[in-house]
Amino acid sequence: MSQGAISSTVRSFGRSLSGLLLPGCCCLCRDDVVDYRNPKVLCPTCEQEQAKAKKCVRCSAVLSHENALPSEDCPACHHLKLPFEEITSVGNYDGLLREAVLSAKSNRGTASAWDLGQLLTSGLESHPAAQPWIVPVPMHWTRRIRRGTDTAAILAKSFARKTGWSYRKLVTCQRSMAKQSELPITARKKNVRNAFAVQGVVVPDRPIVLVDDIMTTGATLVELARILRKAGASEIRVAIVARSTPQYLNV
Repeated sequence: MSQGAISSTVRSFGRSLSGLLLPGCCCLCRDDVVDYRNPKVLCPTCEQEQAKAKKCVRCSAVLSHENALPSEDCPACHHLKLPFEEITSVGNYDGLLREAVLSAKSNRGTASAWDLGQLLTSGLESHPAAQPWIVPVPMHWTRRIRRGTDTAAILAKSFARKTGWSYRKLVTCQRSMAKQSELPITARKKNVRNAFAVQGVVVPDRPIVLVDDIMTTGATLVELARILRKAGASEIRVAIVARSTPQYLNV
């Protein structure tokens, strides 16, 4: 058995043992979750709150009112040509979910990121006919060193473990970029243009699920979809923890 396989087995055993001996905690409010080892990463209260969210069936934008709008009427995406078959999210980037994402981004946030990856699988609206590849949005090595963690990679590994789908580092980041969150919307597309490269072979009949923590304008995900389509991908889905929805939607 390889060293990597042994380490994975040890980690899995450790999680199972801790689940038997200790109660888990909700990945949003940190309250106790008795049946956490199932695994269940939300407490009943947060689970009910998440179930109330009404999302656009096309872009996963979360609306504060209870009207489920058809995709052609969604103010976030009705005018956009999206290169994805589906976008799923846990919810809006605010409140407890925002705090959980920020915790997952920290250099001590591995456990938080893993739990959010488990939670992310519950947002899948449909399952692809073929077994997909789970692909994290890549981070440049200099940023990974500065941050001390790679949140998207942890989310994607957790997601893959929960679903049983294959984890693949199919794309790499070739250069250091300015942080998208610090740029005006008009500059974000230019910032990521030609920043990524496909490594390995894209199998046309293998669906791809891109995994990341936050989506705002979607410029990064659109650029990744562009190069993957060019490499031969025929089906691309997106799974994100938090959707940063413009305030004008919440009316």
